[in-house]
Amino acid sequence: MKFRKISSLTLVVFFALVICARADMKQIKAYKEAFPGEAPKCVACHVDSLPKKDDGKHELNEYGQKVTKENPEPTAETYQKVGKAEEVKK
Repeated sequence: MKFRKISSLTLVVFFALVICARADMKQIKAYKEAFPGEAPKCVACHVDSLPKKDDGKHELNEYGQKVTKENPEPTAETYQKVGKAEEVKK
């Protein structure tokens, strides 16, 4: 019985993490669709190179703010309209 509860809890946590990571993957795929051959890193849109959801570590940089201002759920068209991350940082 105890094993079953732990297994169930583990599965719930796993699926919650997968759903969170999936949103990031959608954005990376949209960026790659907009700019084929590019491999964006977290720091392209975030202040920290490994952003975390806690302690405000997920703060967006100038490029990330431009993208989310254009569209809170960015698509390839959004990234094309805003431009590449390197272009905004110059």
